[in-house]
Amino acid sequence: MADMTLEEIETNAQALDKAYEEGYSGKDRHSVNPEGLEQFLKQLDGLMAELAKIGALTGGDQAPAVLRSLTDRKSLYERELVLVRAARALGPNFEKFSAEGAAANFVFDRYNRNFAGQGRDSRDLALLKELVEELRQIKKRMSAIGGKNLPSPLDKDLELVENSIARYQIEEREIPKAQLTGTTEEQANRWAFLANQQFSLYQTFFAGQSRVSRRPQLLVRLVENLKRYRTAMFDLKSKGLKSASNDGNIGIVDGRLKAYEQELVEIRSVRKSVPLAEIMGVLGGAANELFQEYRDSFAGKDRTSVNLQQLAVLLDKLDELRRQMEELGRVEKNESNIKNQVIVREYQASWVREHQLVKAAQQGDGASLIRA
Repeated sequence: MADMTLEEIETNAQALDKAYEEGYSGKDRHSVNPEGLEQFLKQLDGLMAELAKIGALTGGDQAPAVLRSLTDRKSLYERELVLVRAARALGPNFEKFSAEGAAANFVFDRYNRNFAGQGRDSRDLALLKELVEELRQIKKRMSAIGGKNLPSPLDKDLELVENSIARYQIEEREIPKAQLTGTTEEQANRWAFLANQQFSLYQTFFAGQSRVSRRPQLLVRLVENLKRYRTAMFDLKSKGLKSASNDGNIGIVDGRLKAYEQELVEIRSVRKSVPLAEIMGVLGGAANELFQEYRDSFAGKDRTSVNLQQLAVLLDKLDELRRQMEELGRVEKNESNIKNQVIVREYQASWVREHQLVKAAQQGDGASLIRA
C-alpha cells in the first residue's frame, strides 16, 4: 500500500473521531465494547507511523499540529479504554461511582484554590473541616458502591480520597497554631482580617438572594468561624490588650452574628415550607443564571485578561448548588434533578479546567484530578 499523504492522515483521523462519537461519546461506559477502542488505538498507531514516514522536512508546517492532534486522540482513547474496562467490571454502579469521583475532584479544586501554597494564618479553618467531612462522606459512598472487588483504576481513586483526607487533617491541626503566632496586635489584626473574609462571603452568597436556594450549612460555617474569632478577640482583651479597634471589632462581630443567626432561622423556615421538588427547580434556575454569567464574562475571552477571582466565585456558587442538588437527590428521587446534576457536574468540571488554564495563562498553576 502506498504511503499516506498528510491530508489522508487527517481524513482518517477525522473518521476515527466520528466513529468514537457514534460509538462511545455520551454512552454508559459499562455498556460499550472496549474492543472498538482497542481498534481505534491500533489505527492511531498506524497513522502516527505514516506521519513518521513523511518526515519533518517534507511534512510541511502542518505536520507538528497533526502529530499533536493524533497524540491527544491517543491519550483520550487510552483513558477511555481504562474507564470502560473498569465500568464493565463494576457494572451499572460505575456511573454512581463516577459521580462520587467528580465530587471528590471538586473538593480537590476547592482545596487547591483556597489552601495550597497559601499562608496558614489567613486560612478558613471551618472551610477545611467542611472539605474533610465531605471527603469522608464521599469515601463512605465510594466504598459502599464498589464493595470489596473494586476495579484497580477505581481503587486508586478511592486511595487518592483517603490520602487527601489525611493530608487535609494535617493542615486542620496546623492552621490554628499558625493563627496564634505573632504579637497581640498582629493577632488582633489577623482576627479582624479573618472576620472580614466571612462578612465578604455572606455578601457574596446570601445578601439579596433567594432563601430557597441558599445552603444552610454554609451559613452555619460562617457563624462557627465568627464565634471562634470573637472568642480569640476576647482572649486578647483578657490578656491585657488595650485596643479600641479590637474592642470595636468585637462589637461588629457580635452584631453580625445576631443577624446571621436570625437569617439562618429564616432560611431553614422558608426551605421547610417548600416541597423538595420545588427547591430542586429553584436550584436548577439558579444554575442557569450562573451559566449565563459565565457566557457573558468568559466565553471566547482572552484568558490573560479575564477576572480570575470572578471565575473562582462562580465555581464556588455552582458548587453550592450542585451539592444541594445531590443532597436532596439522596432524599427524594426526581428525574429533572438527576438530569440537572449531570449538567451541573459537566459545567463545573469545565470551569475547574478553565480556572486552571486562566491561572496558568496569568501566573502558572497545577492540580490533581480523579478520572471523571
